Amino acid sequence: MAGNNETGTVASRPAQRGDAFFVHVGSFGAVFLYFGLLESAGTREEGVFRALPVALAVMTIYVLIARSRGLLKHFDFGLWPMFAIGTAGVYAGSEAVLSLFASYSGSVLFTTLGLVAALPPLLGFETFTMHFARRTTPKWQLGTPEFSSINKIITAYFAVIFFTAAGLAAWEPHNFYYSVVYPNLLIFVAGIPSQFWMPPLYMKLVPISPPQTVETAIMGMTMTFDREAGKDAEATIQFRVSGADAADYYLKVSGGVCEGFEGTTSSPNLTIDTPDDVWLAIARGELDGAQAFQRQSYKATGDLSILMRFDEWFPRPAAS
Repeated sequence: MAGNNETGTVASRPAQRGDAFFVHVGSFGAVFLYFGLLESAGTREEGVFRALPVALAVMTIYVLIARSRGLLKHFDFGLWPMFAIGTAGVYAGSEAVLSLFASYSGSVLFTTLGLVAALPPLLGFETFTMHFARRTTPKWQLGTPEFSSINKIITAYFAVIFFTAAGLAAWEPHNFYYSVVYPNLLIFVAGIPSQFWMPPLYMKLVPISPPQTVETAIMGMTMTFDREAGKDAEATIQFRVSGADAADYYLKVSGGVCEGFEGTTSSPNLTIDTPDDVWLAIARGELDGAQAFQRQSYKATGDLSILMRFDEWFPRPAAS
C-alpha cells in the first residue's frame, strides 16, 4: 500500500536513507564477519583470538551509529555483550571461554538470540519483535489486545526456535550441517514466515475482542473480513466520522482482500456518514446496523447493496 493517507507508515520518526540496513541487518554484519574470520584461521583457537576483538570493534562502531539514529534493537543489546564477554575472557587467559568459543560459537550465538527473545518479556520489557512491528504494522493495530497477544506468541515461538537451533549447534559443533545448515533452516523456514501465517491462525482460533475506538472499529473491519463471502466483490467504502473522534477512513475490497486507509478517496462506491459513538456501538454488536440506518442514526449514500452485505462480509460480535 502507498500514499499519504495510508495507515501503514508507523515508524516513530521519518524514515531515513539506510534505515533498512539497521532494521533488518544491523549487528548481524559483525556476526558474519566473526564467523568468516573464525573459519579462515589455521586453528579454531587462533580464529577466536583474531575474530572476537575485530567483531567487537565493528559491533561497537555499529551500536554507536545505530544509537545516534535511534535504531538500536534488542539484538544489538544481546550481541555486543556476547562479543565483549568473549573478548575479555579470551584475552584474560580463560581456557574455558577460549574452548567455548572455539568449539561452540554457533551454539553461543543462538543461545544469545534465544535469551534476547525470552528475557525482555519475562522482565516486563518490550519484546524484540516490537522493533520490527512498528515499521510493518498499521498504527491502529498496535494498541489492540490481539496485536499484543500475537506479538507475545510470536516472540515465544522464536525463543523456542533459537534455543532449538542452539541445541542443534551444540549436538555436533564441528558438523557443518548441525552447526550452520539445520539451525539456519529452522530460523528461515520455520521462524521468519511465522509473521505471515500465525496472525491469521490466531484470528481464526481466538475471538476478537470488541473495539475500543471508532478508528479500531472501522480499520478492524479488515481483520474480520470474510474472504470467501467477499471473494468476487469490488468496492470502495468511505467513512466520514463525526463527533469527538472525527476522522475519515476508507476500505477497499477487491479479490477477496480488504484493506484499510486513513483519509478520503475520490470515487467511493458507498459513503457512510456516522457519529463516532454510533458506529462504535454497531461494531461492538450493541446496536443493530440496519435499525440504526432506518432511524437515520447514520447515513449512507451510493450503492446501498454494499451496505446490505456488511453482515456477510464483516461478521460482528453479538451484543453482550
